[in-house]
Amino acid sequence: MPWSAARRPGARDRGATSVELVVYTPVLMLVIFLTVQFALTWHGNQIAGAVAREAARVARAGGGTDSAIAQAKTRGAEYAAAIGGDALRDVSIEVSLPADGEVAVTVTGRSVEIVPGFAPRVHVSVLGPVEVFRPDV
Repeated sequence: MPWSAARRPGARDRGATSVELVVYTPVLMLVIFLTVQFALTWHGNQIAGAVAREAARVARAGGGTDSAIAQAKTRGAEYAAAIGGDALRDVSIEVSLPADGEVAVTVTGRSVEIVPGFAPRVHVSVLGPVEVFRPDV
């Protein structure tokens, strides 16, 4: 008696690999997409933090004066372009004096997006004391 297709071992599984590939490939691609987008957002957040620390350093060292705040904004924009390149876009730097003797810097921007409009905005704030010279007594 010849073997028919119905009697062969594994005949019922024929084509199952193709169906599994069609079902699981989009899920795998979505997981990879989300992982890469998360990494790009994290990287943008790290750049925004470095820019905020640099701008705060300039404002703190300048004594928190109006000219020091202007220099801090300029230095922050230069620093974002130097270290961020295209990894951080639409950078906004705000420098303020929330309390006497303190400087606050807030940097916001957008990280690289795989799909336009999908990546969340990054937002980093830094707060530190204004540096004051105190001579030895």
